[in-house]
Amino acid sequence: MGRTRNEDLADYYLRVAGVAAIWIDDEGHIGAADVASVKDDPGRIVYCCLRGDHFRLSYHLYDWKQSVQAIGRKLEEMAAGLSSGLTKHTTAVDRARAAVATVNKAMEVMADQGELREFKAARKVDPAIRYQDYLHSRKAAMLEAIAREANR
Repeated sequence: MGRTRNEDLADYYLRVAGVAAIWIDDEGHIGAADVASVKDDPGRIVYCCLRGDHFRLSYHLYDWKQSVQAIGRKLEEMAAGLSSGLTKHTTAVDRARAAVATVNKAMEVMADQGELREFKAARKVDPAIRYQDYLHSRKAAMLEAIAREANR
């Protein structure tokens, strides 16, 4: 099944909010990703934190090999000790999807109130602009604003 625009927007929100990921697979391998994704990888426990903290935390875990659950607990302890925020992946994804839902609702209200008329002006400048692309870029800008506010 292909990805939806809302999934793309949720991934975009995670990127602009600076959300990174640390994962532990079912064999105890540890990895880090600069940008978390809404995609859920089976067989992995995924935590999210601010970009930058992910390497520091995952690096300290490499020498500490035990069960997957024990590694997860150790990661949580280290994050607390280093004052690094750590969030379960599902929580971070839920927040990203909630931000997308907020933006989608705001766009519906704006459309109902006739506040999206500037598309016509943009279309005069570039007749190749599609309405869906225009809406997508407006939504992306709104998500950036939400992400900035969340990081304050």
